[in-house]
Amino acid sequence: MKQEKVQAESRDFLKQKESCIADIYPSLQRYSRFLAQNSWDGDDLAHEAIIRAYKSYSPEKINQALLKKIAYNCWMDILRNRKREQLEESPESEKKNSSTNGGEAISHLINRLTLKQAVIFTLKEGFRYKTKEIADILQTTEFAVKSSLNRARKQLQLPVEDETEDSFANDEEEKLFHLLQQSVAAEDPSILVKTIPFLRSLESHAQKPVLPVPSPSNTLCMAA
Repeated sequence: MKQEKVQAESRDFLKQKESCIADIYPSLQRYSRFLAQNSWDGDDLAHEAIIRAYKSYSPEKINQALLKKIAYNCWMDILRNRKREQLEESPESEKKNSSTNGGEAISHLINRLTLKQAVIFTLKEGFRYKTKEIADILQTTEFAVKSSLNRARKQLQLPVEDETEDSFANDEEEKLFHLLQQSVAAEDPSILVKTIPFLRSLESHAQKPVLPVPSPSNTLCMAA
């Protein structure tokens, strides 16, 4: 009887764990694909994050924020390993690799999305701002923010054509690229938020001055 009870509890535990992952996985998968910029590596990254989480944490402590943090750290490990391998093959490429690895995800956003979508996507997926907070920052509605996010996610899921790195359509794109890069590198969303009112493409969506929205959830979760 005792053994049957243990087996039953074990089955219940596994069901609970699977249910928890099922609820969290879509968001984790989307975030991981954003980091990796392709579905194959992104899905592998999501799976690796789940494996690492259950090796190091009890199930009740595993949540979306933790999994995204683990996925981010996994991706940084992958980038460092790739860079190390590239440097072993071609040491003279060190300077170029150090500058391109950090901006790949941001450059991809700028190339694939409108500037407004890139800002909203970064605040939501990168710094985990709530849609209400983003709407307050941009002086718009939650519905408009959610619509922009949906369009951005659909656009990022489309097949990637050849992109020219560091090629900007105008000065505003280049300025936003550097702002996003600085904000992510410093793990400080206020660098971006404070500058939003001064971007011409977003000036109709924000009032001056705009103060950062206090958010308990805006810990960095985005690739640098």
